[in-house]
Amino acid sequence: MFITKIRKNKFEVVVICIAFLISIIWSLYNINNFDNNKINFKGNWYNQLIYADIGHKWRKADDFRKKLNDGESFFEALPIYEKYFLPNIIVGYYYYIIDKEIYEKKPNGQRVIKVDNNKIGLLLAQIIFFYISVIFFASQLKKKVDPLLYKLIIFFLCLEPSIIQWHSTFWTESIFLSLMVILFSLLIKKKDKFIINLFIGIIVGLMFAQRSVSFLYILPILILYFLNFKLNIKPYLFLIIGYSLIVLPIGYNNFKKTGNFHFLSKDHQYYSFYHYFAHVIKADRQKISKQEAKEILLKEEKNWIKNNKIDIKIFDDYVKNIDYRNKIFLKELFENPIFFLKLYTKKIITMSIINPLWTHEHYYYDKSDPESYLNPKKYYHKNLYKSIIYSLFLYPFVILGVFFFIKKIFIRERITEFDFFLIFNIFSILYYLFISGLWGNPKYFAPCMISTIFFFSIGLKKIIIFFQKNKEIKG
Repeated sequence: MFITKIRKNKFEVVVICIAFLISIIWSLYNINNFDNNKINFKGNWYNQLIYADIGHKWRKADDFRKKLNDGESFFEALPIYEKYFLPNIIVGYYYYIIDKEIYEKKPNGQRVIKVDNNKIGLLLAQIIFFYISVIFFASQLKKKVDPLLYKLIIFFLCLEPSIIQWHSTFWTESIFLSLMVILFSLLIKKKDKFIINLFIGIIVGLMFAQRSVSFLYILPILILYFLNFKLNIKPYLFLIIGYSLIVLPIGYNNFKKTGNFHFLSKDHQYYSFYHYFAHVIKADRQKISKQEAKEILLKEEKNWIKNNKIDIKIFDDYVKNIDYRNKIFLKELFENPIFFLKLYTKKIITMSIINPLWTHEHYYYDKSDPESYLNPKKYYHKNLYKSIIYSLFLYPFVILGVFFFIKKIFIRERITEFDFFLIFNIFSILYYLFISGLWGNPKYFAPCMISTIFFFSIGLKKIIIFFQKNKEIKG
């Protein structure tokens, strides 16, 4: 029976096996070549494989592991939601289970992530998780679309380079994308049974726990719910309950450890739009350099802190400082809206450049390198033209797919449940562009790529059918 099932689903088995093998080989390559401890331009040790934002995640994971080793219960040891939450737990618990140290000390007393401490196990686990999620998605998709479109979607979901690259790294994207694929599998089912909608809410909550950018991702899902269920209240209710089962405990855990009930990471809010963009908008408005604008804002903030006797080491004062920063950013935005819109558009375009080697390139970056802040465009975009060429290959098919889909909606052809799902995917892409677009980082386009694959496949299918018909006519 098992052999018969494999033969029946030969296409999926072959594609997933090839993709799985590529991910394993890529993981071994990364471990063998980049699991090295080096010294940066400031004289600090770092692990080339786990650096920058990933390093912060592993520091918190090590704190979690140590608390478990010291006898604290799982819930007592849970970290607060700072930059990351679920990734800290996964890494920390993994090393607690295998009883391995995460860090070692160098002769100068600096701590650095150990080399050869079974990191491959984490990569293997997330690779398996992703392709299990694809198998689940394939089982649902097969019932909703024709065989050609089905094969194209599964093929590119498994093997498209800008997606597959994440599974062999320690960034948060791989597990996030796996959760997203599971979510899409459940959304395609379109059932008002309470357990399905409850589980959808839980998955959205876990996506938020994995990456805070998904805190409001429930909004595009509610649009799909309205298309499918109209005013039937039960599906909405169980969706919210499932979401709350994850989000409320996170808020309570933060409250227990900070005295402030909150969901979103305060560090994310502190180093947010104000930190990165307020001085850019101000510089354009006042026709001064960005550095001058930054110094003016810094001076004003210091005066505000002094006059209001703010101590950011106290959590409540830290929150007040965040509120101050948000107000100043909005003030700058409303005083220079045209420039802001131009900046936002430019950043969204940059974010939407599909980079299939983003993770590989970042093994060679070092934020302490003087060139990284003296000439950031040149330093971080050395291979930009390659990404543009790759993007120019994909986007014509995506645009074609979107065109034919919108045409179908407007001429009011028979609208299927899968069409509602595609409408949701348009809103999903717009959501991530709106939330992350201002950073202009192709890394943040990763969730959009899952949705983009559907429209790419529709466009490619139209081209394939066109050439098949031409061949038949000539034959």
